[in-house]
Amino acid sequence: MTLRLTHRQSHVLTFIRQRLEDEGQPPTLEEIGKALGIAQVSAVLKHVRALEAKGRLLIEPNRARGIRLVREPDPMDADTMELPLIGRIAAGEPIYSDARVERMVRVSRWLFRLAPDYMVRVIGDSMRDEGILDGDLVGVHATPVARHGQVVAARLGGDRFTIKRLHWQGDVIRLLPNSPGHHPIDPDPSEDFAIEGLFAGLLRSS
Repeated sequence: MTLRLTHRQSHVLTFIRQRLEDEGQPPTLEEIGKALGIAQVSAVLKHVRALEAKGRLLIEPNRARGIRLVREPDPMDADTMELPLIGRIAAGEPIYSDARVERMVRVSRWLFRLAPDYMVRVIGDSMRDEGILDGDLVGVHATPVARHGQVVAARLGGDRFTIKRLHWQGDVIRLLPNSPGHHPIDPDPSEDFAIEGLFAGLLRSS
């Protein structure tokens, strides 16, 4: 929640912003007082400190022009998030990990059923009938825990990743595709296997 400003604080902030735009440097406390008719420098400092406490300014100590603006809250920030796009995940045969961050992706948080921690690019069409297509960016909610029937991002053999529906009954684990022509994956008990996260939703390029 953004703390509301008093009228005087709004005037002080507006003057500081205007001076930065016009001259490329912030005003001194004396200049603020003179422009706004505030006789006492201590009164100006009180308003500036209040703006700092409300997250609108930063004050660098021991500098006459040490006032710095803080970016004002963007009303869209509550509805969007930035997620790292990390490599690729197979919707087909597992592919080797490519875990570098390609870029940050800004997306609407309302696209996702779970809060995603990162995104991966889908390669293949084995989950086509789940609505997950080749080239989609899939959000992954990072967790090592999953239930039977959930769509998961899974790691096999230490460095191969795939997205499938988890079939888990007793001690038997299978990773099920949902598209004709693709076969279930039965993790090798001798190899490393882990659930990396749950399918949280996706972003599709038009």
